[in-house]
Amino acid sequence: MKFSYRRNPGMEKINKVIPKSIHSFGKKIERAYQERFVLFHWGKIVGDTVAAHVWPLAIEGDKLVLYASAPAWRNEIMLMQIMILSRVNNFAGYEMVKELIFSWEKSEAYHRGAQEDEKNFEEKEQEEYKDILKKMILTPNEQEECRREISAVTNKRLRMKLLHILEVKKKSEKARQTLGESPCPHCGRLVRRDHVCLSCACEEKKEKRRLIRRCLFDIPWARYTEIKEYIPCTPAMVAAERSRLAQDLARRVEFGDWSSLDAKTLVMLYRALRPEQLTEEILRRTLYDLRREMAESAVFRPFPKRSEVFSKVVTDDKKRREGFHVSSSR
Repeated sequence: MKFSYRRNPGMEKINKVIPKSIHSFGKKIERAYQERFVLFHWGKIVGDTVAAHVWPLAIEGDKLVLYASAPAWRNEIMLMQIMILSRVNNFAGYEMVKELIFSWEKSEAYHRGAQEDEKNFEEKEQEEYKDILKKMILTPNEQEECRREISAVTNKRLRMKLLHILEVKKKSEKARQTLGESPCPHCGRLVRRDHVCLSCACEEKKEKRRLIRRCLFDIPWARYTEIKEYIPCTPAMVAAERSRLAQDLARRVEFGDWSSLDAKTLVMLYRALRPEQLTEEILRRTLYDLRREMAESAVFRPFPKRSEVFSKVVTDDKKRREGFHVSSSR
């Protein structure tokens, strides 16, 4: 007995039809579609926090081109490179990219939509605020409170103007509270879609940076995942304080100094290595690489050739007599 089947039983979902249709156009078009699909879902892949500061520009061969809003974010992304590549390739379904590179040219192609949405939201919120403010009426107790605040003013004309200002301020506060704003827990100022006001947030951020710097000074090999368990912070804050502390230590480390506490702390901070992982070879190579990066700036003196550093072992006294210093000017 033969059974007959319909060729297309029922209706297929659009997310299955589109990939099949694009696959029929050839590998080149299918590859372009997959790249655009990954770039469009960048926020879903890496999270909203990273996507707000680092966004993709293009995929060139097996390299994902990114742009970061600050150097600290570039450093943090390079430390997370293996994890991000794994997430991107898992999202794509195959090994699409093998390396992350950064571009200095800013592109708004992937932020334009988010900026327009934010602008439309602010305009809509402003219109809603104006409508609420027009309809806002003060209660008799609130009016009496405003009169008590200006009771010491003897000039009638000035008193009427101050009363008008206080009533407008009171109405504005009630309208903002109606829109969801709440008082800052530190100073009591109404804040918009935040938990603290800008000045209090700056003070909190400054205190967090101080705690991060102290933590890195005590435990120089600590990474962001370990620090955030004790101090609520972002990867950019940790990277920035690590860079500042490394620069301060580098100014005190002379060329050829492989054994001092400052030199070892600098290597542990720069490479995130524990004390038991340090060797003389790691110390020499790390300090050389760090000096090479700093020498690109006009502030630092040219460094010796690599062969002069690694081909022979020179005593610390002879190295110090050469006069090379990390922070020496030209």
